Amino acid sequence: MTVTMDSEQCVVKRGGQVVATGRKQGKLMFLNIEGGDECHAAEDNMDLWHRRLGHASFGTLNSMIKDGKLKGALAEPGTVCGVCATAKQARKPFKSTKEGLEARESARKDTTVCSDVLGPVAPAPKSGYKYIVSFIMMKSRFVTIYPLHKKSEVCEAFKKFLKEAETSAGIKVKVLRSDNGGEYCNAGMVALCDEKTIKQEFTVPYNPQQNGMAERMNRTLVEMTRCMLEESGMDKSYWCEAIMTAADIRNLVFKRAPRLEHMRVFGTECYAHVTKPKRTKLDNSGIKCVFLGYAKQHKAYRLLDPSDGSIVISRSVTFAEAPPVTMAKTRNQEVIDIIDNDEKEERTEEPSVDDGFSTPPTRPLHEPEEHSGPTGSVPTRGSSTPGRDGEEEWMVRPARKRRGVVRYQDEFPGTRRGEFNLDDYEAEFVSLYCFLTEDDDGERAVSYDEVMRSKYKDEWLRAMESEMKSLEDHRTWKLVDMPSDKKAIGCKWVFRIKRDPSGKIIKFKARLVAKGFTQRPGVDYTETFAPVARKESINTAVAIAAEEDMEAENVDVDTAFLYGDVEEELYMDQPDGFEDQVNPTKKCLLMQALYGTKQAARQWNSKLNKHLEGQGFHRSAADPSSLSSMWTTS
Repeated sequence: MTVTMDSEQCVVKRGGQVVATGRKQGKLMFLNIEGGDECHAAEDNMDLWHRRLGHASFGTLNSMIKDGKLKGALAEPGTVCGVCATAKQARKPFKSTKEGLEARESARKDTTVCSDVLGPVAPAPKSGYKYIVSFIMMKSRFVTIYPLHKKSEVCEAFKKFLKEAETSAGIKVKVLRSDNGGEYCNAGMVALCDEKTIKQEFTVPYNPQQNGMAERMNRTLVEMTRCMLEESGMDKSYWCEAIMTAADIRNLVFKRAPRLEHMRVFGTECYAHVTKPKRTKLDNSGIKCVFLGYAKQHKAYRLLDPSDGSIVISRSVTFAEAPPVTMAKTRNQEVIDIIDNDEKEERTEEPSVDDGFSTPPTRPLHEPEEHSGPTGSVPTRGSSTPGRDGEEEWMVRPARKRRGVVRYQDEFPGTRRGEFNLDDYEAEFVSLYCFLTEDDDGERAVSYDEVMRSKYKDEWLRAMESEMKSLEDHRTWKLVDMPSDKKAIGCKWVFRIKRDPSGKIIKFKARLVAKGFTQRPGVDYTETFAPVARKESINTAVAIAAEEDMEAENVDVDTAFLYGDVEEELYMDQPDGFEDQVNPTKKCLLMQALYGTKQAARQWNSKLNKHLEGQGFHRSAADPSSLSSMWTTS
């Protein structure tokens, strides 16, 4: 990064690009970095590179940054990617054995190739491919894959691989290592290997570990494919395009000095240029497409035209990587079904042994940014401060961003396993201890079903009716028929008891909150940041009030988040107990930012700032949550 200064202004550059400018005001230079942040936020974002490189591990990304392969990106600690947690779940690895050490030792040879067949994979793409065969050079780990209609095409694929290896890399293969499948043990393959003087090495039946490099490579490619399809929302029939792109990424990432300027997120929305011969004067010069990968025989991108499903090869493409495009899914194509029939083709009759290829669970081990507290009958701390009229008892804590989690199983009826943040472990333990040592008088309720069984059923129902009236007054949503390509988020009731200082119940309060942890980034929300006042700003305001003998007051806005407008097309299920009897299948199209939605705080802050600025307030350059105004009094 370089900084150029003169008597009036300064310019900050990184890699030859301007990231900030500044002008002199008094004795200081004030930087204007808004444009630079917007231009380079995507470039420096670790998460975006994680997606561009087919959900490569954060350890790999940090190593690339350390080696100077990712210029402009900043190394960050590894975070939990929800897509990876869902698509890459696997058993813990076994300890290294002597055979594993010998296999790694033999990998020094640059003439040994490992191969394995993956499939059949369903659903089948339009091309009809059902299998993938991979060939991996043991020394360089360079992988070449070919899609197949049937396993008998492996021999032809190997011929093509040998030709490409000799012409493009000058490598003469001497050893082919594979399993005992019929696609490798046949007259055609034996004749080809004899002709090329290639030695075939086979694994012991039902011992895929002996061909671990090929097995692991196929698993890596499948995991990358799952991640890319899951994030993009594309139909599973595009698995072949995804796995070909995954192989390209894998080969590129581990080059000594790769060029990554052309890398883009799989499935992202883009616009391809239409050449003059294919359009008239008044036709648009670009078409909306979806990025599929990189063309093999062209220096160009491989794109999908959603209007007719055709493949477009173009080099003049404009990408919109954030947010990624989400395409509709069909119910009968929710899962890529991969069946490995290698065991059926083995020649010996031995009991089947798990080959280590595991499928992720239907539900992930943990959801990103999900509620970090238990949702059973154990209460956790609320994020709001107690009201003036008494203490508050929150039954459920709002959603918050999590990192590592520690799980515990509570022993109370009607509860289920919960999670909480490691950073809040001590505070959570204190809260849990206080709850366990408190007398249970049967007045607690954490779900609508428990409310219906509670002795305070009538009080809770009145509280819910009051909340629904407030939501109706704010016109929070309207009932509509949800389009088939949209997905509704859930909602739940959160119950709170307010007491006076003596412990007497003075109010039952129910609040309807959205299950924001089910919102999809880039589809159901984009920006979520809302500033919080700095301690220094509060101290300064109090000091000024004391110095100038001014009165200081604080204001609490009831149902503040409901004043924020929802800019996205966001649908929600109807709340429990208040379903529309005439239209029970309709969904709630949110007009206002309901509590629990990701963008609620930001939308409320935006509306409040707009109102205050209209009243003559000015925002502080040092603290965006601090606004001030000056009036003259007679």
